Amino acid sequence: MPREYWNDRLEKMWAAGLNAIQTYVFWDQHEPIEGVYNFDDTNDLVAFIQLAQKIGFVVILRVGPYGCGEHEFGGLPWWLLRDLTDIRFRQMNSVYLNAVTRWMSVLLPKIRPLLYNNGGSVISVQVENEYGSYPACDHDYMSYLRDIFHQYLGDNVTLFTVDGNGLNYLECGTIKGAYTTIDFGPGTNINESFSYQRKYAPYGPLVNTEFYPGWLDLWGYNHSTVSTNEIIKTLDQMLSIGVNVNFYMFFGGTNFGFTTGADPDYKPQPTSYDYDAPISEAGDITSKYLAIRTLIGKYFPLPSTPIPGNNTKKAYGSVQLSFKQSLLSYIKSHSPYCETSMYPKRFEELGQNQAFVIYSTVLKDPEVQGKVLDLSGIRDRAYVLLGEKSIGIAYRANSSSLKLIIEAPGNRETHLNIIVENMGRLNFGGFLFDTKGLISNITLNGQILSNWTMCISGSLFDQAPTNLTINKFQDFDPNAPNIYSGNFSVTDKVPSDTFLLPTTISNGYWEKGIAYINKYNLGRYWPVMGPQVTLYTPGVWLNPSATNSLTMIELQSSPCGSKQTCSIELVDYPILDKPISFHAPLLFK
Repeated sequence: MPREYWNDRLEKMWAAGLNAIQTYVFWDQHEPIEGVYNFDDTNDLVAFIQLAQKIGFVVILRVGPYGCGEHEFGGLPWWLLRDLTDIRFRQMNSVYLNAVTRWMSVLLPKIRPLLYNNGGSVISVQVENEYGSYPACDHDYMSYLRDIFHQYLGDNVTLFTVDGNGLNYLECGTIKGAYTTIDFGPGTNINESFSYQRKYAPYGPLVNTEFYPGWLDLWGYNHSTVSTNEIIKTLDQMLSIGVNVNFYMFFGGTNFGFTTGADPDYKPQPTSYDYDAPISEAGDITSKYLAIRTLIGKYFPLPSTPIPGNNTKKAYGSVQLSFKQSLLSYIKSHSPYCETSMYPKRFEELGQNQAFVIYSTVLKDPEVQGKVLDLSGIRDRAYVLLGEKSIGIAYRANSSSLKLIIEAPGNRETHLNIIVENMGRLNFGGFLFDTKGLISNITLNGQILSNWTMCISGSLFDQAPTNLTINKFQDFDPNAPNIYSGNFSVTDKVPSDTFLLPTTISNGYWEKGIAYINKYNLGRYWPVMGPQVTLYTPGVWLNPSATNSLTMIELQSSPCGSKQTCSIELVDYPILDKPISFHAPLLFK
């Protein structure tokens, strides 16, 4: 969430009767480039902890180095994937641990003055995360992390682990010198669950570090919801015997930009991290919040401060967008780095983290009608063009799309261009080597294609693309990836939150892509897949009493069709629950 909203969300959590804030520290957000650190703006961890303390909270930190949290690569930095020769993740491996140790030598000294024993608010620090769910089961690794934490935080710091409520998880996830806690959701037998914790923590508090009042969403699956009645029933059982409970999530917020990850085998997560949480993605108080607050009041005195009101939401109406430039030509003309190679290279080898890489080669024979282009090595999604004209899309999660039968009768174009999109690295499971790009050779009718030119997008799309060169409209292919933009006016002196609805007035979808308000990356949209349709747009990102810009990178097919302009809507309500035929698994059950 924007830094401007930290206070609002924290005060709402305080008013609910909560007394502790638990938060991840994602390594990739603070070391986006190896050896280059960022603790500014929304990454200002110290300021966030100090604000929480000012409001009255104690703080529990989950510093990893691995975190999960449905975050890109579980919070590990992408550059660990550059050279795969010797690295192994989340175990005793010198390449991995050298990077971890260097990172902890930067992070942990910032935390030490904030520890409770030093007058701060940090009462405990987690070692790794749900390590019992990872197949390495390396106790030496966990011991190494514990010792590093003590080296930088001192001997008096309280360390803890968290794992699923089963002995098989706790056997590998626990370590001497770190207090054992568990996690589970509503409807669980709490006595049985805490009996597992007691085998590893015979004395001390009963702790559910992740009690799930909601659940995550996946593209192409129904919006996850968890019954308030079930939450209240299990929460009441826990509070009645003095359990320490942390809600995961009480407020989930938004994975803006390219920060979403994916579940195995490959199920990417949407931009919204609403999580059906007690406080909504947009910071609104829900009926679930009120029910939980009432139950907390049964056991503890509630704060005398009133519950803060919800922020105003506003429909800013229709915005006219016009075609500006094809994505292919924009990347080729602005790429910070291109490389030629006999065979394709991965994103990470080329120095690319997120967004796109263009892979281009010249075909020996333009007669490709009916030939099969085998894209089985794509990670994650490929937009295939002959010249600037689209001939199809391949997606790793749809095996039927990976062998593309080319429909291009009479084709004379020999330039094959493949725009590859990273849709988020795996953040959970036993296989974290989720590299991006073309990870194996591409064949045409069984013949390996070679002599590739690869142009990375670098950081071109971290913020809204600029310096667009307007293409000739006669070269426009509405089914190819294209960039659209337009302006709209905001007359408010204090702009309100709004929601980007990627449809036209006639209800045609913008199908899939990335949206920007002014310079800010709102994240990925994919309304034809669902369940998320709208993109949350914070009012603090709008220019007050001024002109604002809206930019769309539409990757599949815009509703403009053959027209140069069409519209999009800014509405005052979210749509996160478009009906889908599949249901996301509630893994905690």
